[in-house]
Amino acid sequence: LKQRRRPPTRLREPAAVAAPPPCPRPAGVGPVAEMAVLHWEVVARHVRAPLLPMRLSAMLAAVVGLVGFCPAGGNWLLQCSSCVDQAYFADDKIKENVRDADLAVLMGQLKQLRVREFDHREDEFYNKFFSKRQLGIMAQEIQPIMPSAVAFLPERRWTNAKGVSNMTKNVMLLRDSHLLMAAIGSLQYLAQKAEYWDTTIEKLDKDMISVVEEQQDNRRKREQMLDQIVRTVAKVEVLQFSHTKTEEGIVRLEADVQRFKTLSDDNHAAVVLGLDDVRNRTVRQDMNIQAFKDEFRAAVEREARADLVEKRKDSEAGLEIALVKRSIERLRWEEEQKTILLREEELRKSEDHSSKLHGARVAKEMEKKKALDMELMSEQELSNMRQEDAKQKGEKELLMLRLQSDERRAEMGVQEAIEKSKIEEEAKIRAARENEDVNTRHMQAEMQEKRAQMLAAIKQTAEIASSWVYNVYSSPSNLLMGIGSIICCVGGVYLMREMAVLLREQLNKRLGRPSLVRKTNRKTFFTEASTWVLRKLRLKKQHGAEFDDVVLHPKLQEQVMRLADATRSAKKRRMPLQHAMFYGPPGTGKTMVAQRFAEYSGLEYAIMSGGDVAPLEEQAVTELHKLFTWVHRSRRGVLLFIDEADAFLASRKGTGMSESLRNALTTMLYHTGTPTSQFMLVIATNRPGDLDSAVLDRLDEAIEFGLPDMDARSQMVQLYFDMYIAKPLSISWRRPPDKDAKVAEGKRPAVADANGAKKGIPPATAPGLVPGTAPGPPAPAADPLGADVDESALKEAARRLSGFSGREISKLFTSLQTHVLYGLQRNEKGFKRLPKSMLFEVVDSKVKEHDKTAEMQVSGYNYEVQHSNPPSVPATPQRRKPMEMLPAVIAA
Repeated sequence: LKQRRRPPTRLREPAAVAAPPPCPRPAGVGPVAEMAVLHWEVVARHVRAPLLPMRLSAMLAAVVGLVGFCPAGGNWLLQCSSCVDQAYFADDKIKENVRDADLAVLMGQLKQLRVREFDHREDEFYNKFFSKRQLGIMAQEIQPIMPSAVAFLPERRWTNAKGVSNMTKNVMLLRDSHLLMAAIGSLQYLAQKAEYWDTTIEKLDKDMISVVEEQQDNRRKREQMLDQIVRTVAKVEVLQFSHTKTEEGIVRLEADVQRFKTLSDDNHAAVVLGLDDVRNRTVRQDMNIQAFKDEFRAAVEREARADLVEKRKDSEAGLEIALVKRSIERLRWEEEQKTILLREEELRKSEDHSSKLHGARVAKEMEKKKALDMELMSEQELSNMRQEDAKQKGEKELLMLRLQSDERRAEMGVQEAIEKSKIEEEAKIRAARENEDVNTRHMQAEMQEKRAQMLAAIKQTAEIASSWVYNVYSSPSNLLMGIGSIICCVGGVYLMREMAVLLREQLNKRLGRPSLVRKTNRKTFFTEASTWVLRKLRLKKQHGAEFDDVVLHPKLQEQVMRLADATRSAKKRRMPLQHAMFYGPPGTGKTMVAQRFAEYSGLEYAIMSGGDVAPLEEQAVTELHKLFTWVHRSRRGVLLFIDEADAFLASRKGTGMSESLRNALTTMLYHTGTPTSQFMLVIATNRPGDLDSAVLDRLDEAIEFGLPDMDARSQMVQLYFDMYIAKPLSISWRRPPDKDAKVAEGKRPAVADANGAKKGIPPATAPGLVPGTAPGPPAPAADPLGADVDESALKEAARRLSGFSGREISKLFTSLQTHVLYGLQRNEKGFKRLPKSMLFEVVDSKVKEHDKTAEMQVSGYNYEVQHSNPPSVPATPQRRKPMEMLPAVIAA
């Protein structure tokens, strides 16, 4: 629907597919029918063929063709051009009351339609060309959902395959135009939804992108700030280390310079000594050379001789040896210089290595310090958050103190006004007492004056009346006029009274609550305003305290409160309300929880019974429509609670359901098929297995209300004791003086009696035993049953009431109230008290009645001879365990 409209393209039929043969026209076919057939062929070929499914177009062509077979004079449908659906005509002159259709309703109706596959039972003429197995919609199923889509024809004539004409009376016809327009409306509804979703998603995407960008920007800024802090700290550390190393290097350099000076001095002295030695050696060598020269000169002189030649050779060898020694000394001095240089190089390398190690150590220390700084920053953030929480908490406490001070100031102002009014009233009373004689004389004078005026008025009135009566009876015309006026007045009064009754009935029918609603809390504006004022004055429970006096199992209460909170915030979240089912044994508080649920979630509630629908018979559907119309007029939303829902929402598989109940069930399914935020359906039943599957499919939550356990029974016993015994009769049960005192294991707590002596509380009596007796030898210090009821007695009563529902416990305490009142009448002393014997007597009798009722449900009632028991010893009930009787009760 969002795409741009494209120009229609002509569809070509395949060349291999042959066109269907034209329908034969029997004799007697009228011109209007022929025109309708031709019109349909043109429309189906050029317009509707690319749009409608083949099955629907084939069905419509068959309907138009069958209408065309009817004779012109035998069927009234062929006497006018209205045999074609008016929805296909574009003439706006014959249309009125034009308005937009409710697209959501059309969507809900289409959801409920069921497409069926069926076989034609009759062999009609067009079955030669089409298969008998086709798809379609049953008119009987679509009529309660979409009544406007079904038309009733008085008769239908059709021809079978052999050419024999047949006729069927009262035929239901589907309007394909209505279905087509409903489909178009549903597509428009989906398109609107899709557009809204796209807009919402785009807006959310933009918001999320801006939020993510802002978060990334903040994260980037925090990281940059942390990097700057770390770099600054690192630079400071490096500068400090460099400064330290520089000082250390300067000190070390001074020591090295001093050492180098000392070493250079030693080396200079050694070199000087070496030079002196070399100089001495050179002098000796020069002397040796000079001696050698002399010897050589002498030897030359004696060269001729053979021994001189040998000497010359020896001297040459000695000279070579001296030159070699001199070169060796020079090499030794050079090696010493190289050794000094190598030592200095090794010293420099060792210093560089130590500086590198120090740099690595500093880097590791910087990393550790950075990690510690990060931890410190996180701790600071946590401390800031804690400080902020403490600040908010302090502000809340300050606001509470201010509120309390304002309330106290208001109470003091009210008390001051009361005291002031009391003083003024007392002053007025004192003044009236002091001036009593003056006031009495003034009142007597006023009374006498009023009496004289009244007597004069009565006298004047009697004279006027006597003159009127005389004038009336003296003239016949006046008499007739008076009688006629009296008759007209009486008739007018009677007519106005009847019109007022009729107007009240019409207003109740149109504006009042429906007849199916037994109880509701729908309030007017003035009632809501008065409720708000009472809550502000703390004369009524505040909103949110509806479940304070309701005793439920913890898991059940958590489930109910979760659903109540979700319902309370559903309209804010623009979410539909959830339907629920409360099921469980009778008397477990389903109706009460539904009422408190509606008040807590801010909804109005309307309670109806499923048994009220069946007596209405044909009017049940109308009353249900009125009920849901009334529900949709609510501003806050309605919680519709149906008690005993299995009475008319039972399964349709059974054969005992009447047609009216079936129609009522279908109407109920129609109104609850679409999720809505206007009403919440809550059904209560004791037999959830009997409900229809479609009803169960419409329920979002199923909550089981089981029988209360020991803790719940103890709370109920204390609650109903305060409600029926303590408050109305001013009888309180004895509580232990110190609840926090721990009693040693194996010992019973002691309670002081009237004389001050301590007696032990008797152990809890087992079910089925007479109160005050226990199996085995009796205890030496047993507390008598004549003592007043205390906390242990109420707990014992709760233990004996295993298998009882909340309603049975409530009825038990109303019965106990009658016993207490009867005992007060017989009590001669006149003081009110409730002994344990009376409590256990009533509890045991109710337990016996409960077990007897369960046995009667299983095996019926057997007449027995009633034996009277002594009044002091109650009858001993032979109680069976509830779990043993449960299968038999379920089977019954």
